[in-house]
Amino acid sequence: MELAFEVDKGSGIPLYVQLSEQIRLAVHRGGLRPGDPLPTVRALAVELGVNANTVARVFRELQREGLLRLERGVGTFVAETTEARAVGERDFERIQREAARLVETSRAAGLRARELAQLIETLWKENDHAHR
Repeated sequence: MELAFEVDKGSGIPLYVQLSEQIRLAVHRGGLRPGDPLPTVRALAVELGVNANTVARVFRELQREGLLRLERGVGTFVAETTEARAVGERDFERIQREAARLVETSRAAGLRARELAQLIETLWKENDHAHR
């Protein structure tokens, strides 16, 4: 499978955050399915022009979250877990439409991307606590 991950070194968002979010999104959109292999740490680092430690950190973090499965000497694969299941296409399209509206409203109000991301992260955590 040909993956098209990209990082923007000038965005102000840490490279490891950009890459981990892209991998998560690829899994949730169904572009990466349980059992699919990912490129090696070294190959992905070279492709993106980043330090191999950055890619290794992302893979370890996603393994801890249950999204990836690392097999020493074999490779890195999408895990066979509920965390690694794809969001339905209709659900994803609805989420994408609502996110686009939110971005538009936030921009019009003068909120920057990082501020919006922080707001969403805070609300997500509050929602997690409310459902415990």
